[in-house]
Amino acid sequence: MDPKIDFNDIPKNYLYCTHSKCPRRNKCLRHQATLCIPQNVTDFRTVNPNHIAGNENNCNFFKPYCTSRFACGMDHILDNIPYTTAVTIRKELYSLMGRSMFYRIRNKERMLHPDEQEQIAAVFLKHGIETKPEFDKYINLFDW
Repeated sequence: MDPKIDFNDIPKNYLYCTHSKCPRRNKCLRHQATLCIPQNVTDFRTVNPNHIAGNENNCNFFKPYCTSRFACGMDHILDNIPYTTAVTIRKELYSLMGRSMFYRIRNKERMLHPDEQEQIAAVFLKHGIETKPEFDKYINLFDW
């Protein structure tokens, strides 16, 4: 079963796709989002279907119609790590994302994209922590 798109969750300047003859339209988030546009919306940004016609299988605008696992919060991410290693990892995370962003993520004001989660896991691995860091909670959302 495909996840449902709520039009209110779509970013305001999202680039839609109206190419109705694309063979991948049922698997493309841009096309599926287009189908959710309410009648009262007068205009929206779209990919030029003539630009991708004939090259649908290699479309640069294709986004998979599926959710991704975003992380929310990291209050206890350093709890089970030796103190000196935790201090070093925290400093490296500050360097990676900035101190204010670190605290926004830790306090659940901003979610972590799956790619960012992998970057954090790489920092842990670099310092000998082989278990992947566990975030406070995970939410499945579309990766607009």
